[in-house]
Amino acid sequence: MDAMHRNCNRLLSLINNLIDYSKMENNSYVINKESVDIVYLVEETVLDMKDYIEDKGIELIFDTDVEEKSIECDKLDIERCIINLVSNAGKFTPEGGLIEVKVFDLDTEIKISVKDNGAGISEENQKIIFDRFNQGIDKTSEQKGGSGLGLTITKQIIKLHNGDIELKSKPNVGSEFIITLQVK
Repeated sequence: MDAMHRNCNRLLSLINNLIDYSKMENNSYVINKESVDIVYLVEETVLDMKDYIEDKGIELIFDTDVEEKSIECDKLDIERCIINLVSNAGKFTPEGGLIEVKVFDLDTEIKISVKDNGAGISEENQKIIFDRFNQGIDKTSEQKGGSGLGLTITKQIIKLHNGDIELKSKPNVGSEFIITLQVK
C-alpha cells in the first residue's frame, strides 16, 4: 500500500507539472504575489527538507547575510523552486557530500544560491538543462529519475517573477544554481 501511495503521488506530481508547463506555454499560468519575508520562506523550506537530505548522508546548510527581507512574490511558487533545486542537488550529491543554500541581500535584489559538491553538469548539458524533458545527465550515468520538467518550470516561475536563474557547474566538482529576484 505504501508503494502504491508513493507511486500515485509521483504520477500526480508528473501530471501537475505537465499541466503547469502547458499553462506556462500558453501564458495562462497565474502567480499570486504578496509581501513575503523571503529569508524566512527559504529557511523554512530548507529546514523542512533537512531530514530527507540528511537521511541520504548529505549535509544541508542554510546561511544568510540578512535576517529578514520582504519582497513581492508567490510564496508557493518560490517554495516550489527551492524544493526542486534542493531535491535535484540531493539526487546528484553523493553520500558525505554538502548542499549549501544561501540568501544574499544586494539592496535592490535578493540572490538565492543552491550549491552542491555533487556530480556537476557538463558544458554540453548546461546548454539544455532548462529545456523541457532534458535532465542534463550523461547517458552513462546511473543517477536518473524525474521527468525533466522541474528546472524548466523553475525557470519559468522565476521569469514570471521578473527574476533570473543561472547555473555554474563543473563535472565532478558540483553545481550552483543562483536565483535573482527584484526587491520592490
